Amino acid sequence: MHVAAGYDLDAEDQGDRESNKKLAEILKAGGLSKVARLDTCVTLVDAVNFMQDFATADFLVDRQTDVPQEDDRNISDLQVDQVEFADVVVVNKCDLVSKDEVNRIKGVVKKLNPSAKVVGTVKSRLDLAEILDTQLFSYEKAALSAGWLKSLNEEINPETEEYGIGTFVYRARRPFHPARLWDMIKNVFVVIQTEYQIEGEDMDVDQDEGDGSEDSDDDVIDEADDDTDMEDQPQLDPKARLASKMADETFGPLLRSKGFLWLATRPRMYGEWSQAGVMLTISGQDLWRCEIPEDEWPADPETRKAITRDFDGKWGDRRQELVFIGQQMRKGGEERLRKALDACLLNDDEFREWEAAMESNDVQERLDDLFEDGFEDWVETSHEGHDHGDGHAHGDYKH
Repeated sequence: MHVAAGYDLDAEDQGDRESNKKLAEILKAGGLSKVARLDTCVTLVDAVNFMQDFATADFLVDRQTDVPQEDDRNISDLQVDQVEFADVVVVNKCDLVSKDEVNRIKGVVKKLNPSAKVVGTVKSRLDLAEILDTQLFSYEKAALSAGWLKSLNEEINPETEEYGIGTFVYRARRPFHPARLWDMIKNVFVVIQTEYQIEGEDMDVDQDEGDGSEDSDDDVIDEADDDTDMEDQPQLDPKARLASKMADETFGPLLRSKGFLWLATRPRMYGEWSQAGVMLTISGQDLWRCEIPEDEWPADPETRKAITRDFDGKWGDRRQELVFIGQQMRKGGEERLRKALDACLLNDDEFREWEAAMESNDVQERLDDLFEDGFEDWVETSHEGHDHGDGHAHGDYKH
């Protein structure tokens, strides 16, 4: 081992021992929370690259070399998560972009996180009082501060638009036709879904059914099969989906959307929709409240009132409720998005068929016969707590 002149190994060992001793004392005291206070969560935004990171198909592994192979997070989602959670957002490198661009970035940040303090800086120079000893952080506030959640709660005015950035809430009391919804999203988003595999089932069987003998031709994927995979699974070609989204008049200006959805073939559960840039994650969440016996609802009277406010008519609290944040909303953007989403809802005839199926003795079988559904399965889990995530417990909306 080569040791640089003057390097004291004994001093290093002593330092390690002191560090370990201090760590042991902290753990003995009950952990870091007993000896320190989480004061402020600060997110640093690069003004040069912020908007471009809404227009990227990159995953974290594409940007960093030391990321574990199983880490499948993408840049757009990470950026949004960090902004939505912050108490203070520092927009840095303001000298390297135009004033209009700085304002546009600040407008996006305020839509993503209306309660955050936004500070513009050059070379990260700022008054430390802006970020130190502010006592701004609270877990409850962080969980409820996201702009999409505040829009659902109607704590902000969806009609306001700042620096060309607007937001609106899409609501509907009819389910989406799964096939039409897929046709709408497949070419403009990288669609990320949770795949559920039955234990013991081999998901990678490529050989023909028959005598079970191997055939070398089975290992060859021809061009036509490859094209079919790209069409059915657009996430296989993220850059093509990004180019398609950016060229699309309806979805190109869309930066962020989140909420929950109702699929015609899945009447018991609601799904979560979470989009940042070109990345769209759709996953099953929990049972609608109308599917849960009232004696299993929370006992708190105010919570029960909030739950019942979401009920409307025969089909309970089932509904679409999605928040959209993007550019050009007042220039036809909102109208185009609403029209695209409305086209995915069941029409009058389909909805009558859906209602008839819901009254039958074989509900799921009838619905599966009526509507094609190629989305990944949603697995029902315990409905205890019935939480939407992000601190957004189902039934806690204040309409």
